Amino acid sequence: MTMETLQNSQLWQAFEQQARRTRRNPADILAELVRDYLDIAEDVKLTNEMRRDAQKSGLKAADAVKLVRRHRAEKRKRIAAS
Repeated sequence: MTMETLQNSQLWQAFEQQARRTRRNPADILAELVRDYLDIAEDVKLTNEMRRDAQKSGLKAADAVKLVRRHRAEKRKRIAAS
């Protein structure tokens, strides 16, 4: 689906209506969703890399989870500070 097709679709019209009801700019919401999607994709990649590294190093899964959570918390702090 191209951006033009999306903008002309019923899905986009419903999205715009909902955005107006919440008094938000649809483009701002879309940008936020794209940022979230990219963050999630990065987190999944990092989690998978850390899981593989942990398996190779003999760490337990709980240790890898703690490392990922610590990384995500640090990342949120950096974003909040900027």
